[in-house]
Amino acid sequence: MPRLPALLLTVALLMPAVPPAAAPAAPAAAGPVVADPGASAHGPKWELRWNPSPRKDGLNAFEALEDDRRGSHPEGFPHVYPEGDAYRFDAHLVDRDGSDRMRNEVRGMRDSAGRPLEIRKDETWRLSYQMYLPDTLDATTAFTHIWQVKTSDTGTPVMQLTLPIKNGVPKIEARYWTLADNQVHPFATHDLAAIQNKWVTVTLEWKSSDDGYLRWAMHDGRTTLVDARADHIDLYWSEEQYNRPKWGIYRSIRSAGLQDTHMLIKDLKAWQLGPATPPVQLPEPDRSPGAYEAERAGNVFEGAAEPVYCRICSGGRKTILIGGNTYDYTVVRGILSETTATRQLTVHAVVNGAQSFRISVNGADSIEVPMTGTPDRITTTTVPVPLIAGVNTIRFFHLGARTPELDKIVIR
Repeated sequence: MPRLPALLLTVALLMPAVPPAAAPAAPAAAGPVVADPGASAHGPKWELRWNPSPRKDGLNAFEALEDDRRGSHPEGFPHVYPEGDAYRFDAHLVDRDGSDRMRNEVRGMRDSAGRPLEIRKDETWRLSYQMYLPDTLDATTAFTHIWQVKTSDTGTPVMQLTLPIKNGVPKIEARYWTLADNQVHPFATHDLAAIQNKWVTVTLEWKSSDDGYLRWAMHDGRTTLVDARADHIDLYWSEEQYNRPKWGIYRSIRSAGLQDTHMLIKDLKAWQLGPATPPVQLPEPDRSPGAYEAERAGNVFEGAAEPVYCRICSGGRKTILIGGNTYDYTVVRGILSETTATRQLTVHAVVNGAQSFRISVNGADSIEVPMTGTPDRITTTTVPVPLIAGVNTIRFFHLGARTPELDKIVIR
């Protein structure tokens, strides 16, 4: 099996380099430019990489949509949508993303050609946008997050804007996390009431590095409300994946006084310090007869399940976050068979200890596929499956626990 170039340890970028552009001026309300600490006066310049239009680009501006992904409130759909020149996020008391929380968010950024913008190791980025929080969007005693940066293979957020109650006072707070101890580190706050029911400008700038920094600034017109920075912090945790921002309302339902509410954001812009990072070519997927990659176009990725990078996998990708509930699953579609017969299915996956899939062929009763392995190699297991003549589908899921991470399947 071909392996990815070593450069994928800083995460591959599946898009051509962006042509050089004139360095944009910083947003008027964003305060003074804070350059990378190591950049000289004649060093790299800020290049505008993203400036979506809600009217023109719609939700295609984002890499993925998490609009009531559990289907808890179909009458409220859509919960995330363009509204005029802004993006609107609705949150209702009946929305659920699990037993104790709700989530209506977008994640990641796509350029005008639909390619993901990946924030990779040692890159410095700045996001700026205008935000409207109504007074119905409360600070809470549990959690209410309105912006995050996460990586797909780590549940812990890298950084957040959140709405806590501090000493009885509702606040908006900037914070980052440390992965080793899973601890949160607030570094700046502002009174929430002072920014509700008006448009304010938010600027977030950070270096995704083992020794990075995070700056948060917020302005009401030309008035600086907060401008704070945390230095020498680890803001890059993944060998293979990349950092990506998320906007929306993600809150616990275990706080008193919650209301139906919403949030608006507009005038989104993202700059990168220096030119776009050159792309890294992934190895070819397995194109042999009977081979079907987990990330294949046309497959179904439901709930949290999604294809991500994998340096040891065929085609350089795998599908993660399958199982653990009824919602997170993937379906490999378009499996061809010339006859109706029992065939041999070999599952290729990244396994951490003893794990298993449940698989259902064409909607029939499921069977268990147990696997035992280590995450540094591909593990295979072969089971018989009944296929029909023509086109078949196989659903990979598990109701009780996360499954292995699916690389590909081979039918013989």
